[in-house]
Amino acid sequence: MIKALRHLNSKDKLALTTFLALALLCTLYFASGILVTYVSSSDNGLVMSKDGTGFTVRILGFQTFKAAEQLSTALQEQRQVKAVIENAPSSQGYLVKVGPLTKQEAAENLKSELHNSGYGVVKIIQNCAPGVADCPPAEAGK
Repeated sequence: MIKALRHLNSKDKLALTTFLALALLCTLYFASGILVTYVSSSDNGLVMSKDGTGFTVRILGFQTFKAAEQLSTALQEQRQVKAVIENAPSSQGYLVKVGPLTKQEAAENLKSELHNSGYGVVKIIQNCAPGVADCPPAEAGK
């Protein structure tokens, strides 16, 4: 191969160097894209609280149990979070409760995603430790 390189003129050597440099840049660009995708997809920020405190996202307005079950199953499979179906207050269908999540920011991001997906009534409720009397709702003033 080195003998073949000796027989190239300066234009051919320049073209070969340019090609190899572009190939190296493309390889690095591709590898960095894989790295960024891998890092960002593994951290969804939805960390479940182990002690029951934190923030619960409530999605209201399901007329059928099957509709609530579809969302609950999707959240459990795709986000690996606890999602429970309950009867809505005043016999108005069903609601899905997600959480409790440890971070309010994660709960707010999930609320935004659900709202943008067409779920109209999505609320965040703060879960307090047992015996805490002055636990404010997470959405006070919003």
